[in-house]
Amino acid sequence: MLCAACLVWTGSAVLPASAAVSAAEEEAQPAYEGLRYEIADGAVTITGVTDDLPESVTIPSEIDGLPVTRIAESAFAFHLTMTDVVIPESVTEIGDNAFKNCWVLKSAVLPDSLKVIPTSLFDKCEKLESVNIPSAVEKIGDRAFCRCEPIEEFNVPADLKDFGEDCFSGTNWMTARRAETKFVTVNGVLLFGKDNTGDVLIPDDVEIIGRGAFSYNPKLINVIVPASVKKIERFGFYLCEHLKSITILNPDCEIYDLDATICNTVARHKAGITDGAIRGYENSTAQQYAEKNTYPFEVMAEDELLRGDCNGNWKVENTDAQAVLVAYTEALSGAPINLNDPQKKACDINGDGKVDDADAQYILLYYVNNTISGVSTSWEKIMEV
Repeated sequence: MLCAACLVWTGSAVLPASAAVSAAEEEAQPAYEGLRYEIADGAVTITGVTDDLPESVTIPSEIDGLPVTRIAESAFAFHLTMTDVVIPESVTEIGDNAFKNCWVLKSAVLPDSLKVIPTSLFDKCEKLESVNIPSAVEKIGDRAFCRCEPIEEFNVPADLKDFGEDCFSGTNWMTARRAETKFVTVNGVLLFGKDNTGDVLIPDDVEIIGRGAFSYNPKLINVIVPASVKKIERFGFYLCEHLKSITILNPDCEIYDLDATICNTVARHKAGITDGAIRGYENSTAQQYAEKNTYPFEVMAEDELLRGDCNGNWKVENTDAQAVLVAYTEALSGAPINLNDPQKKACDINGDGKVDDADAQYILLYYVNNTISGVSTSWEKIMEV
């Protein structure tokens, strides 16, 4: 049942009362070509719109001889007739939700002066198909372009690494990237990894695990974060309910200081890890994070190897299968098997106490399934074949 007291009619859309500007406040603000504004400290802020705002909007760089430098939070939100907007170079700041739910907006031009694309700037602009990301942008906020389905491409600056959670989710661009890979990565930042299941080895071209990259994934079981990863952002592995272990190979990896960055349970607003553990080296940042949040922690041996990894590069590849097969063939001729104890432990896939051609076959199958075919397959499933 909808409560009439909770809604205010704005002339172009129905807004929650908390988000709407009162009629008296609107009347008190001056207007210019359909744009409401206010003046402070010698500069103009666009605060809202009037009913006669044209469909095609070019925000002026000056009003009353003063520079337009800011667009306020929610200034154009829920406007239902604007189809395109051009923002001048004089604007250096835009508030959160400024164009959220502009359902017929098709094109937007952002100024090169903009350094931050704010939270939910174009969220749910369902017809938006053309928008630029200025080269000076240093940060894109959460859900900035979320649910802007028609967008096919983003011109992301090469040095941009600060991406908000779900900033590109629900766009055709993201859909296409997910069809190509389970690790959607831009400029070394892993933005989306939620399509992964089972045991996951994150690629070593990833430098940052972005905000919420694996959050709410119930199918993750064991994750290895390579030494290339320098930072795990907020909610990186939030509420992955079947997560058993996360192994962090960079002893200096920066982990966002929040218990919910890595967790598989949440109870009474407190995140936790049950029936699982964080793994890493002694005195590492992973250990510090685990101990601060009272999470189980397992210390890795310095010479520990990944299961199936014979050459110690923390990957399972065809070369590992070849190395095992060569060592096994040499042993058949009477020579001692040319593998050290950590290698033997890592490559004895079926656990029968020896490393032989069967283990080489399992390693090769694992590589083909998980790397070549892109089908996440556990060792247990491999050994059932």
